[in-house]
Amino acid sequence: MNEVAVSPDIVDVTVADVDIPAAPASEGEGPRGAEPVYTERPMIPVELLVAHPGNVREDRQASEEFCRSVAAAGIITPLEITVEPDGGYRVVDGNVRLDAALKVGLPAVPYFFSTDTADDEGLQYLHMLITSRFRTSLSVHEEAQALFSAAQAGMTRTEIRRVTGLSSREVKAGVRAGGLGGAAKQLAAGMDYEWTLEELALLKPFEDDPEALEAIHRRWYGPLKYTVQRLLDEREAKTRRAKMIADLEAAGVTVTDDRPDGAVPLGHLLNGDQKMDTDAHATCPGRGAWLAPWIGASPNQYCLDPERYGHVFAETGTTSPPPPAEPAPTTQAVKPTVERRIVVEGNKAWAAAATVRQQWLREFLAHKTPPKNVAATIARFVTEQLVTMPEPLCRALAGARHSQLFETFGSPTALNVAKSSQQGLWMIALAPIATAYEREITGDGERRNTWREDKYSPCTRTDAGIWLRFITEIGASHGYEPSPIEKAVANGVPYRGDNPSDDLPDETTTEDAGSEAASTAPETHDEHDDPSLDMSEPTPGAADVNARSLDRSSAPGTAAEPDAATDSAIVTAEIRADTDDLQTKVA
Repeated sequence: MNEVAVSPDIVDVTVADVDIPAAPASEGEGPRGAEPVYTERPMIPVELLVAHPGNVREDRQASEEFCRSVAAAGIITPLEITVEPDGGYRVVDGNVRLDAALKVGLPAVPYFFSTDTADDEGLQYLHMLITSRFRTSLSVHEEAQALFSAAQAGMTRTEIRRVTGLSSREVKAGVRAGGLGGAAKQLAAGMDYEWTLEELALLKPFEDDPEALEAIHRRWYGPLKYTVQRLLDEREAKTRRAKMIADLEAAGVTVTDDRPDGAVPLGHLLNGDQKMDTDAHATCPGRGAWLAPWIGASPNQYCLDPERYGHVFAETGTTSPPPPAEPAPTTQAVKPTVERRIVVEGNKAWAAAATVRQQWLREFLAHKTPPKNVAATIARFVTEQLVTMPEPLCRALAGARHSQLFETFGSPTALNVAKSSQQGLWMIALAPIATAYEREITGDGERRNTWREDKYSPCTRTDAGIWLRFITEIGASHGYEPSPIEKAVANGVPYRGDNPSDDLPDETTTEDAGSEAASTAPETHDEHDDPSLDMSEPTPGAADVNARSLDRSSAPGTAAEPDAATDSAIVTAEIRADTDDLQTKVA
């Protein structure tokens, strides 16, 4: 190869004066005073560099994240350069770094000169290959460790974010994930899963919980984020229940999992001409509280023996109890226990899915413009919804901007509209539509029944399915994976549990169990004294526009579902046992 003369001008540029202390000589090694000499790395003005005209990398633009890092920390890895036939210096390796330097306005970048490639263009292309092919990037686990170690070394998250170009959310998640305990790290490393920093951070609350880690490892409930949310909900429910019990017991109230025989809810007793309340009953020796074991249950206070303690019964107006209600005769078939289990499972699943979905929507709607691959889908959906105005929008769109969900989804204003690009307007228009749908399918009261086929909800299952199919379509390439219950609603099929083959017994084996529960069930009680019964009982007077039987395997000629009174007794016996099993399955 010909010798190449390199202009001395390119080594005379310094970015900053650096005072590098000499390394101390080790005892017994080398002559005293023979200290190594440090030189600052050579720099070249950016204006002398030319991007390689045949750069094989298709994406030649520096990302916004990388540019932020370069602006804060400069170029760390030197560019490989050689002579440019038309003058100046050609970048062989480091063209994206050059692009970042140009975008942030760096005056000079570090370099090393490649004499081998000066008159061998073919070798230039091979250097592009070699420097990429044999470069091992850090795994996400190693990235997390680097962020955690930087924080441990005293850097603030703001400093880390500025130097790395990562978002504040990524830095926070990375530092958190880097501090994971050994069991959690081992589990994450052993899973066949492409982790992100934020997903690794999700393991932090469970690092000392082997059962929860095992559930995550198996992705027991479905998608990772959904599985984690289910576990968090279970943990929160247990914590809430423990606090309720502690508070009641601290106040001197005996707490039971069931209402004892003969006990009467306070709502069935009178204090003067008003219904008995907890304050009026505070000194009664027979006071107690029934806290059902299922998620969301509230304590229901009762009196163990109203006659003995002289309370007036609301129904009779005296201290004499009303006659016992005769059980309603029925020849109707009883739905098997598995259906009650599905109701309990489904209510938990629907709530967890909503949390994960709304978190994803918040992040997705933060984009100023829709991603190119889904822009047309969003524009079409928004237009179609405004033209057809389905029921969820008729009811909730006008008040969407006053909703907490609207704030969660960015709370766009007229000023945002004025400043937005044409494409960005579609994202702004999607926000109130998302608010309306999410409010109608996951709000309070009957809205929570949307996933069910056998119970009324303001938003029909069909309309909810349209919304969920849209979310699944735009989220497929943008980090959203629907849960099993969302898939069921989107596809218009019954929800049979997140893992029906593992956790729900075969329907043909549960009919006897359901009948047995009905025959041994305790007496019914006023469902208004137990709000948690709303998750399995019809709302009195509600038009059951969604009504369809969950039991699609019943033989022809099977009688209709039991009436509310009989079904309430079945709920009392069956759902209690089912939820115990479900809530203790995972920590």
